[in-house]
Amino acid sequence: MADAWDGTLEEWVTSEGHCSAAGMAQVTDGAFYAAAPVANDQGWGAIYKEDHAEDILQDDGVTTKKVTINEGWQLKLLMDTGKTPAGGVWFAGEKYTVPQTDLKFEMGENTFGWAFAARPKKGVHIVSTGNQIVAGFYSEEKGQNTGNCKKTVLAFAEYLKGIGY
Repeated sequence: MADAWDGTLEEWVTSEGHCSAAGMAQVTDGAFYAAAPVANDQGWGAIYKEDHAEDILQDDGVTTKKVTINEGWQLKLLMDTGKTPAGGVWFAGEKYTVPQTDLKFEMGENTFGWAFAARPKKGVHIVSTGNQIVAGFYSEEKGQNTGNCKKTVLAFAEYLKGIGY
């Protein structure tokens, strides 16, 4: 079933050029099961990395501790709570800061969970339909911007909600 969603994700989210990559995950575990662009698994390389150990700065602001990061679980926790989970939010082995979340984002007749995460020169808009999580990534180096990426991801989330996802 995931392969079927790869093409749909590419058509809706990455084909127009407003998002450089995209992924879909279940809200139950946050693990991506579909990615775009499809060719040469480019999407997977841009959005996901297997569990990895990272040095995480502790509350004292000085010491670090090795922590195993499960990117899907961190994504699930973010979308469940609207807060950055311990260890941070990671995609493809890169840590993102989360300056904005709104778990009751209204658009038309729908309410979504929404979060924005960023790194220098790139970011990701994350939208939960209640069943699925869609993440659309943009890169300023590819001429993309946050506004167009957000609109694209929200349009796909509306489509998903409309078909019962």
